[in-house]
Amino acid sequence: MPKRKYQRPEVYATGKREKLWRGEYREYYIGADGKEHSRHKSKTWSRANFMKSEAQAELDALLREQQQGGPKRDGGMTLAAFWNEVYYPVHAGKWGISSRRLISSIWRKHIDPALGVMPLKDISMADIDLHLVALADAGLGRDGVAGVLKWLRSALAYALDNDYIPKNPARKVKVPACKPKPAVRSLGEDEVRALWDTAEGVDYVMWRLLVLTGLRIGELLALNRTDFQPNGLLVSKSALDGHASTTKNKKPRLVPLSPDLRAELEDWLTTHDHPLVFPAPRGGMYWRNSERLEEMLERARKLAKIPGLTFKQCRTTFATLVDADVADAQAMLGHHSPEVTLEFYKKPIPARQQAAVDRLAAKLKVIPINRGVA
Repeated sequence: MPKRKYQRPEVYATGKREKLWRGEYREYYIGADGKEHSRHKSKTWSRANFMKSEAQAELDALLREQQQGGPKRDGGMTLAAFWNEVYYPVHAGKWGISSRRLISSIWRKHIDPALGVMPLKDISMADIDLHLVALADAGLGRDGVAGVLKWLRSALAYALDNDYIPKNPARKVKVPACKPKPAVRSLGEDEVRALWDTAEGVDYVMWRLLVLTGLRIGELLALNRTDFQPNGLLVSKSALDGHASTTKNKKPRLVPLSPDLRAELEDWLTTHDHPLVFPAPRGGMYWRNSERLEEMLERARKLAKIPGLTFKQCRTTFATLVDADVADAQAMLGHHSPEVTLEFYKKPIPARQQAAVDRLAAKLKVIPINRGVA
């Protein structure tokens, strides 16, 4: 058995202001490289509370616990080192491109700055609770805070499974109260008309398609000529960094086209012979954050006088203004449930509510009968 298994250092008296017993020893651990390493450690006990024999017994018990089962993983490794050298390399290959980017962004923006420098063994439940509260107070929405907790919990669970830490401090942590996420408002009918009236060329065709089909901007950029079917528009792809990827729910859907929109799109396709409906100037697929799209938004905000206009507002506008059953709206928008459509996209319209009530009243109208005077 290795000699280090039998190390039994003796405690000795030390300290001037405070009288202490000190014991020094070597701690053995497995580093991120998978090899065994050691480091100098020490522990002290107050001479006012411990006799020398008691302090020696405490040190002996500490060493017995350390030596049981051989050297442990390095709990002194920082969370950042563990994430970059162990957790991320092991797991990244199991994630898709979009997931890798999202998780890396969460780590870079919301975990590493506050907790990355902390040793794994020193991270407590309170540290995580306080960090999540700080994120919520800074305005990060519930989904964002929940994402931070999810990946922090996952990383620490992997550290626990591999003996870097004795327990997962994030296991019982819950998402704190967060400020409600601002709702994306729907455009009014007058705003939609102003948007179309002030747009020209490809901008006009894009805005028409976005409002009248509820497409996501990535889905619009990935549209191909072959997606125009006799009974509607096939939506099966979305743009990701200039290439076609899957839609958000990874399921194709068919969205009906009005006759006038179909005619406008057919006219537009006669202006070029590229397979993509909206090719970039150099022939490829637009990136979602391209300068061309930013310029398109800025033009519309200025000319149509809609400050803060976003592409997502067109999707909300479609959900709100389309006169369709919620199940039909869900299918056309590509949501996984009617609840998502109702909660986040389909907004109430007072005039429509009044008209619905008026129709109900007319339908149930009671014809008065003259029963004469009693």
